[in-house]
Amino acid sequence: MAATSDQRASGFVLNEMTGVRAPYRGRGISVAMKTYGIGFPGLCGVSTVRTFHHPLNVAAIAMNRTMGYVDATW
Repeated sequence: MAATSDQRASGFVLNEMTGVRAPYRGRGISVAMKTYGIGFPGLCGVSTVRTFHHPLNVAAIAMNRTMGYVDATW
């Protein structure tokens, strides 16, 4: 599952809630879902995409960094 939330009023969209059942992890499914969600900002007229993850979820942190997300100060 994955969700991308329309936060245009704040100037961004939120690429969030990416989850893959344990037996299917490690196959690139989460990257595919997040990549698909990254197309949504263009439809909304914004250029900023934000995401978040649990601070102990090493796999999610690695995936987000691989995709170009950087730690924010907001």
